[in-house]
Amino acid sequence: MLSLLITRLSNNRIAIALCNVFIMALPISLLATFCNLLEIFAFRMEWLSFAETIGNVGRLTAHIFPILINIYMAMYLSDTHRLPKSATIACSLVAFFIVSYQWTFISTVIPLPNSFAVALLSAFMTSTLISIINRTKLMHVDLSSSVVDNSLKVLACYILSLTSIVLVSSFIKVMLMPTFSLHNWFPVLNPLDFTDAMIYEFIRSILWSFGINGHNVLHTYKSELYDITVANIEAWRNSGDALNIISANFYDFFTGMGGSGNTFSLVVCMLLFAKNRGYKTLAKAVFILALFNINEPLLFGIPIIFNPIMLVPFILVPQVSLVIAYFSFWIGWVEPINEVNSWLLPPLLSGYLSTGGTAGGVILQIVILVVGVAMYYPFFKIMDTRSEGIDVTRIFNRRFFVNSDMAVKSKLASFIPSMQSNLQAQRNVERLNAEGEMILYYQPQVDVKNGQIVGMEALLRYRTHNGDILPPTFIQSFSQLHMMPELDYWVISQAIQATSPYSDCAGFKLSINVSSDTILTKGFVKYLDNEIAGSALTHKQVEIEITEELLVSDEVMTAGVINQIRALGISVSLDDFGTGFSSLAYLSRYDFDKIKVDRSLIQKLDTPRGKELLRIVVELGKVTNAKLVVEGVETKEELQYVSSLGVHYVQGFYYYKAMPLEDIVSLMVAERMEV
Repeated sequence: MLSLLITRLSNNRIAIALCNVFIMALPISLLATFCNLLEIFAFRMEWLSFAETIGNVGRLTAHIFPILINIYMAMYLSDTHRLPKSATIACSLVAFFIVSYQWTFISTVIPLPNSFAVALLSAFMTSTLISIINRTKLMHVDLSSSVVDNSLKVLACYILSLTSIVLVSSFIKVMLMPTFSLHNWFPVLNPLDFTDAMIYEFIRSILWSFGINGHNVLHTYKSELYDITVANIEAWRNSGDALNIISANFYDFFTGMGGSGNTFSLVVCMLLFAKNRGYKTLAKAVFILALFNINEPLLFGIPIIFNPIMLVPFILVPQVSLVIAYFSFWIGWVEPINEVNSWLLPPLLSGYLSTGGTAGGVILQIVILVVGVAMYYPFFKIMDTRSEGIDVTRIFNRRFFVNSDMAVKSKLASFIPSMQSNLQAQRNVERLNAEGEMILYYQPQVDVKNGQIVGMEALLRYRTHNGDILPPTFIQSFSQLHMMPELDYWVISQAIQATSPYSDCAGFKLSINVSSDTILTKGFVKYLDNEIAGSALTHKQVEIEITEELLVSDEVMTAGVINQIRALGISVSLDDFGTGFSSLAYLSRYDFDKIKVDRSLIQKLDTPRGKELLRIVVELGKVTNAKLVVEGVETKEELQYVSSLGVHYVQGFYYYKAMPLEDIVSLMVAERMEV
């Protein structure tokens, strides 16, 4: 039941939207935090004017965050519903402001909406209503109608959507909110009570589990606690009153080191124990941010959000930390917090300053940190093992630092490697290193006129520890985990390095099959160029094989990449020709240096229909003036028929099976000596 629930969650479009939206808006959060750091530093240096300015900039930037969340959610949903993006965003923003002012969810610092929940809800409701209304016959845009008529329909659609939202919002404000208040259905947390503190920390962690900033949602509680803390410290200084155990900085410095979830413990755990290079790199990258209690890159980078494995310690560690800290203060082992400091103070320093410059606060933070590392370790170990070979930093970089578009059709599993739906694939990948290794075999391509080798195709194989050579059945697991670029890059690098010493062999040509995911990856052509340039091979000695799967994904981008590859002097071959439904169309749209006829057509030569089909496919291939290679030739009869069609090059068991590179080189050297 749990597996089914997690699988459905990983495919849920709202869950996908939340993760995409918060990643897109993350730079604003980081900029606001950076301004706050500068403000603290400026105050320490007594640059009061600059401190005030940069502080105001930081606060204003932070208040823009909910607005950006609304915009990005509307942008995402407009793509999923295929709605006009600009108009949907504008409508969503208006709805956000209207509902926020009606429900009085406005910041007291800057008069801007400050509710994340309302920001997300208004965007979702707006786009959903527009989509529903837009599908009605009355509002449907007719291309045969005039521009004015269509514009009026679109305008009426958006006005009707906004009107509906205002009416629902007004109903909730007038009818439902007083009822909730009257019956006191929602318990009010006592800021100084231990049990309520546990509840607050639990709710905050649960909210973050879904990508929602728990601190911002529960800001009323923290605001009340801050006022109580300031008054309590003032009374302690003036009248000697007892200090409260729970204060404004209690959560910041003892249950939220590194950010919600006490994630500084997780960063330390990753630095000490991570075996996966991606996780180790991620830990180094976020270490400085975690020192100042910023953990969004970590939450989305491992990830923790929507990840059932890491959510367990993420929720439990702050609870245990709160118990340790509370009873340490209560028993008197540590001096209570006696001043209010910025939540950005790093661990150890914050413990020292907040407890009046005593070592007790530092020791307490170290104890909590060690306990947190111990609690995170077994869960992170599962992630580290399951993600063997996955470069999570590359995945995160693609979404945060490079690609500004939101992948509206992707699953959460595309960047959450430990989702339940991917666990089996991860186990398969994990077993590769444990039970054997990936290797490359090569199958020659032969000129039927003289029987000489004119090229070879690099083929991925798997060698067990017992020496057995197996086909690459694991490719599907790599594809499911969206790791094909990593796998293809390995094949390209290994094949070029291995064949480089034999570049002077006459007629040498290396063919490498590359997946569509890899070719359309940003920087692929540059990577390929650099790999060849760093070897003894020339660009003309390398050939990239692509399939029709690539050609149907993005015609414009694909054509551009093919042209870039051919401009370098690298040949491009169309693999598996004759199996797709639109092979003929591709021959007219793209320029190929070689066309490889799929082996499935050879297997049907025992019937007249099969022979005629192969003949037609070969004739189609000849139209392009590209070299033709027929794959899967295994018998003398098949070779004779293929030759009769005017095909000069074949690849198959009749001549050679796939073999180690050294065997092929020996054959080529022997051929050259005979000549």
